[in-house]
Amino acid sequence: MSEGGNDEVIGKVIDRIFETPKNLAYLLAIFMVGFILRLIAAINLSVSADDMHFVTHAINFFSADRLVTYDQSSGLWFAFTSVIYKIFGMTQLTSRMAPLIFGSFSILVIYLLSKEFFDEKTSLCAAFLLAIAPFHIKNTIAEMDVTAMFFVLTAMFLFVKSLKNDRFRYFALSGIFMGLAIYTKVYPLLFIPSLLLYFAYYNRKHNEKIFKKRNIKKILVFLFFIFIFTIPALAHNYLLYSDKGFMDLQFTRTFGIGEDVSAQYYSWDAQFEAKNSWAGLIFGDTKHVASGAPLLYTAVMYIFKGDPLNFVFGVIGILLILFYRKTEKNENREKGKEYIKLFVLSILFVLPFLASIILLPKHYLFLEILLIPFSAFTLISINNLISKGKNKNYLKVFVAIIFIFSLIYLGLPPKADIHHFYGESHVGQVINYKNKNIAKDSLIIADNRIYLGRSYWMFQERPFLEVSDFLAAAQESQKIAGETKNVGVYYFECVIDDCGWGYIKGQPEFNKSMEDFTALFATSGKLVKEIYEPMEKKPYYPLFVGEKEQMINVYYAEVPLKQAVIDYAKKPKVWFLYPIGYQPSTEVFDNYQPISLTELLVDKTARGVVILALILAFLSPIYILYLLYNSKK
Repeated sequence: MSEGGNDEVIGKVIDRIFETPKNLAYLLAIFMVGFILRLIAAINLSVSADDMHFVTHAINFFSADRLVTYDQSSGLWFAFTSVIYKIFGMTQLTSRMAPLIFGSFSILVIYLLSKEFFDEKTSLCAAFLLAIAPFHIKNTIAEMDVTAMFFVLTAMFLFVKSLKNDRFRYFALSGIFMGLAIYTKVYPLLFIPSLLLYFAYYNRKHNEKIFKKRNIKKILVFLFFIFIFTIPALAHNYLLYSDKGFMDLQFTRTFGIGEDVSAQYYSWDAQFEAKNSWAGLIFGDTKHVASGAPLLYTAVMYIFKGDPLNFVFGVIGILLILFYRKTEKNENREKGKEYIKLFVLSILFVLPFLASIILLPKHYLFLEILLIPFSAFTLISINNLISKGKNKNYLKVFVAIIFIFSLIYLGLPPKADIHHFYGESHVGQVINYKNKNIAKDSLIIADNRIYLGRSYWMFQERPFLEVSDFLAAAQESQKIAGETKNVGVYYFECVIDDCGWGYIKGQPEFNKSMEDFTALFATSGKLVKEIYEPMEKKPYYPLFVGEKEQMINVYYAEVPLKQAVIDYAKKPKVWFLYPIGYQPSTEVFDNYQPISLTELLVDKTARGVVILALILAFLSPIYILYLLYNSKK
């Protein structure tokens, strides 16, 4: 394209942007607020056990030609994060880049989806309410749910748009985004029947035959593009079973194929024998909830506790749309009724299924997101009701109050999410200290009272041993001939006696052994760093409320060691069945060897889909901006 052509395109984009300067400025400001809040969360939030599981499984995932991980039957988040590691290095922030990016762009997608059912003002409010939603913000951690829901939300928007515009292109794009969601996390599969039912409802409402030839083609296009992104998981399990006689954890649990062989790998995992408790949804199940509370109630309460304002406003919004005719102009209310139908169908399968088998708050993020347009409707309705007959609009006042409430709520102790928003966790601080101060050839010794997953993550790219392994290696090295040399050694002590395990304080002898080692190391070395973080069970607001507690002490000493100890510290570590970084490949238990031409073709096709999915994931935020641009035409 010529320089003049480029100038013409840029000029058109700028003209388009400034056609609606006020609303666009609001939306961009909302997006930036949401991004900044999620950036703070990505830097500061502490970690969970799953968080520490996934960050290490992402290391070298793409370079190792992985398709999925054994427990997720998916791989897009891992591939995306592994590429981020390669570009920016391994830090707490880079491990959370996916939820930071896709969580922020979800703000724009909820605006676009809301515009299909509500007016501009309500849609802007929906974007604002998601931007400051505490539960969504506090899920900016190294897990897949925020990313998966970005793709689901985009797929929903494109699906609704395709119904209104009757274009095959949008059905294909909706299928692509739903496929990306499924390759990120498996449970978005359960949104497919929901959208198919909405398709049937929409056609029936508009007096169209559901099964006419054109409609069947639309659905086949939608399903075909979804299927493309299921190929990696299907191929992995087909090839793994052909080679070794078992499948990954989720396929084994669902289909029961190869259980006898896979038991040696998966039997320790609760998901290996997990069964849906359908009766427990209503009548409760003490296996899932100690109190025996109904499982559906427990799942829904996660959102109430994590984001009470959007939950309550969302429920009120549904009731206002259904029963209170004076709250809003009829057009907005009637469109709201259409969104109620989409909302009910969207949660019809995924909510009871997840609640019946796995009660983890993060999995119910979809409920918070899908309630937010109703919450926005309530906010606008309250404003209209109070402003009626007056010459003053109170919406900005309400927005300010809600924003302040969210900022306060983010500083409270965790109820259904991770702590602490306003102060950086010790894990992030340790990684930063290591990267800035510890040489690549220095040895790190970690207190055994630090959860092993945290140690594996914090001390990546350095020779590392726990205290028990260090003592054993040092003793064994005495039997090996060779000279000793002084090595810079950093020892990380868990000051509070239990840094993530949850049961160390009940083992006084073990605790004393660590205290003894700490005292011994401290006498020969020096304390070089003290690391603090906000107290978990108390509110924390910098400069105003709350205290920090000392979590980690870092000691340094020059220690005479044989090279055998350093070599042992450099050996690959195994975490949740995989050697970290998937090296050496011979020790990866679920690697397979394609033999026949068909198997080689299946493998190559699956790897091609991984690359395609990764490219589309990186391009998807740009596509959202394109959709936003088109929405202003």
